[in-house]
Amino acid sequence: MAEKWFYAETIPSEGEAVVLDAEETRHATRSRHLETGSEATLFDGRGTTARIRLADVSRRSATALVLDRQEHPAPAPRLHLAAALPKGDRLATLLSMATQLGVTDFTPLSAERSVVRPGAETPDRWLRIVREAGKQSRRPWQPDFHPPKTPVEAAEGAPPKTRTLLMDAGGESEWSEPDREASDLLLLVGPEGGFTEDEIQQVKAAGARPVALSKGTLRIETAAVAAIAILARGR
Repeated sequence: MAEKWFYAETIPSEGEAVVLDAEETRHATRSRHLETGSEATLFDGRGTTARIRLADVSRRSATALVLDRQEHPAPAPRLHLAAALPKGDRLATLLSMATQLGVTDFTPLSAERSVVRPGAETPDRWLRIVREAGKQSRRPWQPDFHPPKTPVEAAEGAPPKTRTLLMDAGGESEWSEPDREASDLLLLVGPEGGFTEDEIQQVKAAGARPVALSKGTLRIETAAVAAIAILARGR
């Protein structure tokens, strides 16, 4: 059975004690049925993991001893998803699945036909979603969230050597494997109403290559997750 993962904002050195907050304590004791003496893995979402042993468990908190601590290198190459936001719980599905598949960065897109307009701040709920997905997939790094951008801002702001792919529902281009020599990938996924012609031309002028998975109109999370699964393969 795979070892259970839990989250802590800060992980101390080996031999030191760490206190799990109330939410993680409930997860450990009620959902995972851990008790004093049980061992598990702790992660902080920034590349640090630790093997821990629970030493003192109460209803509201749990203290654990750090047995060993490990630093994991940052993911490379990076896989950056910039997507229009779907409605309601579909956004939770998008963020969770993207995290499980190894997306390293997420930028909410503000396209001309976007239905959901992103705010300037990253909601705490988004952080909780990717944290839970990190536990599920056992990934020591959580995606970095970036401020909202327009499609052309995202394309023009991509780091050098980034391969930018543009997905638009019902596009004429067919999917093809990206150049594996590219160090990083940026995937732009538009709203279900599609990018406008002006947006497409501007993003193509910034170096993006249009791709399509289907001639039909896909939901945002369907298009994004299907493309990420292909792009993440072998990376």
